[in-house]
Amino acid sequence: MKNNIITIMKKECTRIFSDKRLFFTAVLMPGILIGVMYFFMGSLMGSMFEVTEDYIYQVHAVNMPQSVAALLSPPELRLAIIETAESDAEKIKQEISDKQTDLLVIFPPDFDAEVAAFDVAAGVPAPNVQIWANSAKSESASAQSLVSGILNAYHYSLTHKFTINAPVESEGELDGNYELASDADMFGMLLGFMVPMLLIMFLYTGCMGLAPESIAGEKERGTLGGMLVTPTKRSDIAFAKILSISIFGIMSALVSMAAMIFSLPRMMQLDVSIVDFYSVSQYALLLVVVVTTALVFVSILSLLSAYAKSVKEATAYATPIMLVVVLCGLASTMLGGVPSQIYYYLIPVFNSALCITSVISFEVNAINIAVTAGINLVFTFICAGALAMMFNSEKIVFDK
Repeated sequence: MKNNIITIMKKECTRIFSDKRLFFTAVLMPGILIGVMYFFMGSLMGSMFEVTEDYIYQVHAVNMPQSVAALLSPPELRLAIIETAESDAEKIKQEISDKQTDLLVIFPPDFDAEVAAFDVAAGVPAPNVQIWANSAKSESASAQSLVSGILNAYHYSLTHKFTINAPVESEGELDGNYELASDADMFGMLLGFMVPMLLIMFLYTGCMGLAPESIAGEKERGTLGGMLVTPTKRSDIAFAKILSISIFGIMSALVSMAAMIFSLPRMMQLDVSIVDFYSVSQYALLLVVVVTTALVFVSILSLLSAYAKSVKEATAYATPIMLVVVLCGLASTMLGGVPSQIYYYLIPVFNSALCITSVISFEVNAINIAVTAGINLVFTFICAGALAMMFNSEKIVFDK
């Protein structure tokens, strides 16, 4: 039995490796496309929202008091304050809308006096400062954020009532960082939303590119019938088909996963590396989930391929299942996190998505991963048995 399975697997691997076009399109091309797409998306997003270091923001100011002008005058802010008459305000707004200038700040004529007179108890309103910007222009949006931050800080300094997250002195330096989440936590949270769905989807598409060709393709060529008339057990043929296709499905998923994880920081404009956060044991657990999930996908696709009369028909059967796969990939998002209840991990594919999320989000539960791997393997054995039974049916094997 063992020798028969190995012999058939060698035949399948030789066929796929010798077909350079099939190997490239099914195994390598998805990862290459993902890496290139994310790299250029990151470059494009960076160019859309970045402002060059030597850019001088054009800020038109109406009735700006000297107290505020002094706050906006430091050269490192790169703010060119242009005194503007109130009668020209509408003209400047149109220029901002046309992306010809960056910002318009309108102060009340007696700003300092209104600030001094402000009294909530007496019903005296606070003066309102208008900041007009165009968020579709990165320079305008950046100038708005900068000026708003300075004016908010000035507002707190005038009230003297309380401050929010003011910088405090720590080891001789001012520290204003009140965020307790580590870089690893933030990166894991971002990846936890995207990677499970994408990885599950890439794994399925990689298997889908190979399984129909391996069984339905051989039915079309008439070679499957010749294999089945040999003394080899039908169950051996079924297991060999599933294992050999799974090898290439896993290879495709790993290439896609590597391209995706290493290019995601570029797309998100994050200065981090995936190797800084995950340990060897986490990679090993992720590999266990990927391998057993590939077996599940190949088992399902092999059954569809054996039932179909042609590669085209097998692909048509497999395509609608992609929707279910994507929904399973969004499992943790739909549930609002990674559940601990064991019954969630009894559902093939759904359990894999949850386990991938748990590993990436640093919420690993070894028991749930073990249950997932066991369920996936049991499901694979059941499908392999069903495939062997289908191979015993002459109507299924020889019906074209």
